[in-house]
Amino acid sequence: MQCKYCQAEMEEGNSICPVCGEDNEESSVSKKLKVMKILTFSFIGAVLLCVLVSLVSYGTSGRFLPGFLRKNDINYKKSYSVSLETLDTGIGNSSFMSGRDTVVATVGERELTNRMLQVYYWDLVSRASFADLDKNEPLDTQYYDPDTEKTWQQYFIEVAIETWMRDMLVLDMADEAGFEMPEVYVTQFDTLEKDMLSTAVSKGYTTLEDFLKEMTGTGTTFEIYYEFLWTYFMGGSYWKEYIETLEVDMADIEAYYEKNASSLVLDDYFQVTKDTGKLVDVRHILIQPEQDIKDEDGKATGSSEEAWEACRVKAQEILDQWLAGDADEDAFAALATEKTEDGGSKSSGGLYTDVWPGRMVEAFNDWCFDENRQSGDYGLVKTSYGYHIMYFVGAEEGWIRMCTTGAQSDKASEIIDGIVENTTINVNYKKIAIADIE
Repeated sequence: MQCKYCQAEMEEGNSICPVCGEDNEESSVSKKLKVMKILTFSFIGAVLLCVLVSLVSYGTSGRFLPGFLRKNDINYKKSYSVSLETLDTGIGNSSFMSGRDTVVATVGERELTNRMLQVYYWDLVSRASFADLDKNEPLDTQYYDPDTEKTWQQYFIEVAIETWMRDMLVLDMADEAGFEMPEVYVTQFDTLEKDMLSTAVSKGYTTLEDFLKEMTGTGTTFEIYYEFLWTYFMGGSYWKEYIETLEVDMADIEAYYEKNASSLVLDDYFQVTKDTGKLVDVRHILIQPEQDIKDEDGKATGSSEEAWEACRVKAQEILDQWLAGDADEDAFAALATEKTEDGGSKSSGGLYTDVWPGRMVEAFNDWCFDENRQSGDYGLVKTSYGYHIMYFVGAEEGWIRMCTTGAQSDKASEIIDGIVENTTINVNYKKIAIADIE
């Protein structure tokens, strides 16, 4: 057994490292924050997960410092925590709960309550990663800025408030544009409560309320968490669409490349340069052959020629079905969602974007990167996985695509930053209260 901090050898059963002295036993707070970090992913299904991954953030990232957090004239309370000991007493809990719907910040007609602020707060803490932050220790006793004695708790409260503020401003933009949540996402939210309860039960909780209490603190209800997620995905879906409407020219694209060339990376390892060539967008429907060849223990080991032929026939029938209908990309995407056996692309209508040469298996790759390939092309491709019904969406020079998106995102960030700077937010710091978690 090795120490997770310094990799020194440790005795089995002893969580304290003899070299660095760190405790390798994860605290309950750390474990809960880790669950909170994946909470969204657990509840919302593959379709919304795909959206979440694809969003270009308009909120906080990195060591984000809100505009009003830079001010030194905020009269902070020393601590905003309500301890578990207080919450365990009848009077303490009753007093705390009576203030859950107290409005602590306003932007225009939008209001932020303690109940919602607490969800934003713990969500941000769960996703934060800073070398000088110890999540196992109270955040109101650790300094974010030792010079001003600003604590990490004060920092996260401010970030939570500005994140909420940005969310509200983007929702206002979405409302003004008449934007509506895509129906495919709405249906995912229709089953949200059931999915959350299933997750809670699988983790040993009796009720959904108990689960939310453990992960986001006393006072969090399903309705509040539903609103939090809806806001996140509604704003994110609109923002992604909004970014794509922003115009940038080749000078903007070149400037972005010069500034960010080293960070143009796909899937954490593939470096995109001006010599990379084109990136491809393609949809496919995977049909797999039955594994009808078995060993002496009855374990499937492969597929017979008959099974492969049946697979091909099935794939051809699906292709013919598409050709007999509208035979466009939307129809193909709908069929892919219904028919494909590729779990990785089912929720996106069989779509793979930014495919680079060599990313896919050989036959799949060769079809995509045929020099004569045109948007709207279709066909059948056989690989070791099965038969793929292919639809070619399009291709573009990789560096231009990535730098166009990056330049658009930078432009959008400047726009929302400008809106934030010119928006008045009223915050009542005296009324803020955050429930501790175990």
